[in-house]
Amino acid sequence: MKYIIFTCDGYGLPIAQHLQQEGEEVIVGQVINKRTTLTKVESRKNNEEYTLDQKRRLNLFKNMVEKVPADILVKRMKKIPNPQDYFVFFDFNDLFYYADQIRDLGFNGNFPNEKDRIFEVDRDEAKEFVNKYYPEVEITEKKEFRAISGAKKFLKDTKKIWVVKSKGHRGETLIPQTKDPELAKWQIIETLEAYKNAYEEAGFLLEEKIPSVIEITPEKIYYDGEPLALTVNFENKTLGSGNISLQTQCAADLVFPIDFSSRIHEIAFPAIIDKIAKKHKGLFIWDASLLIDKNTGKIFFGEFCPNRPGYNSILTCLSQMPSISHFFKSVVAKKSPYTIGSIGSSVTLFNLSRDPEERHVLGGASISFPNEIRKSVWLLDVYKKTKNDKVRVVGFDWELSSITGSGHTIDEAVNSLYDNVESLSVGSVYYRPKSDYLSMDYESSILNRLRYCVQKKLFDIPFKGLY
Repeated sequence: MKYIIFTCDGYGLPIAQHLQQEGEEVIVGQVINKRTTLTKVESRKNNEEYTLDQKRRLNLFKNMVEKVPADILVKRMKKIPNPQDYFVFFDFNDLFYYADQIRDLGFNGNFPNEKDRIFEVDRDEAKEFVNKYYPEVEITEKKEFRAISGAKKFLKDTKKIWVVKSKGHRGETLIPQTKDPELAKWQIIETLEAYKNAYEEAGFLLEEKIPSVIEITPEKIYYDGEPLALTVNFENKTLGSGNISLQTQCAADLVFPIDFSSRIHEIAFPAIIDKIAKKHKGLFIWDASLLIDKNTGKIFFGEFCPNRPGYNSILTCLSQMPSISHFFKSVVAKKSPYTIGSIGSSVTLFNLSRDPEERHVLGGASISFPNEIRKSVWLLDVYKKTKNDKVRVVGFDWELSSITGSGHTIDEAVNSLYDNVESLSVGSVYYRPKSDYLSMDYESSILNRLRYCVQKKLFDIPFKGLY
């Protein structure tokens, strides 16, 4: 099978590189103009991409994988005589503009549409859907804002603690790490003011904080509407050990497949999801972030990310496969790509170096690691000056690389993960340490959340080693 990968911000590029290293034929179509990735609502709100940001974004994986502009690749694909020999992977659901153009040409793949994307960015529509179809899931109170001045006015008299969530890509999620509403209020205000442009670009919301939260994200994959597999993801989104500081895309996670008969499947995937899946051609992914109040047992809705994989989740899943191509070939054959009993783990390496002049992530430094861990290294913010150059940092984003590990017990998966991390050589980076990953000293740790779910019989763990 040959592979075509579409991307804007580069999430699918490490997957393209791994496929290429397996000897597979791969070409990447990268979006030049980011406005094509915006829904009708977003296009009225978002500003233009900065020239420097665009330059660095388009440099991702330069001289490492074959890349062409996405529009040109779509034109080429319309002339391919044997589309059934290809798998087309859209790495994010904001690529619906391109998926719409090739959906009915006979290619294998995943094909997000604009409604999939709206489910993720339009919190009101998502919550209406939850109210209608998720009888066991509740909705937290939330307030939406376009400007920080409105949020400051609202926060003036509040007695509750709120979480800040951006409606766009740039603003970070902030969860105040205090039980004092007054201190929490000023944490929020100062963050909004410090990153005003990022939050006001697409708007943001304040969502009531759940005091003692257990977060879990089940994910179900289909092909041509047929259910294939179910996984659960325990993710540390926050930058710092102990789940403090700002949220990231993913700082660490633990992912493994479970049986469809699990109680969590009944909660997270009501019958309507199967009906939605049947309307989607090819690979379809649905996940639901669930927030459980440990004190009351109530389950609250977090977010949907329909028809696109989570990151690092997809990389952690692929680390459990005999090869990357195994995943894509299995789903096309309508078989689960997973082996029940496997476990995947990951951490993200964050680049802390900054250019003192431009205040951007500092680029140019080289990265090296032994060939033996190549399958476990998922580079993100990298390029080569020439094809024979060393791998170097672009400076587009501080998420430098994801590193994965796998095994059939938690110890195996985590030990292999940190053995891989310690084998990589790069400059000033931060990652959450092994002691934090295995910690049971704070209630939101990965292992404490996993233990809670097992105790509440949300699913049975298909492996040994939960202490």
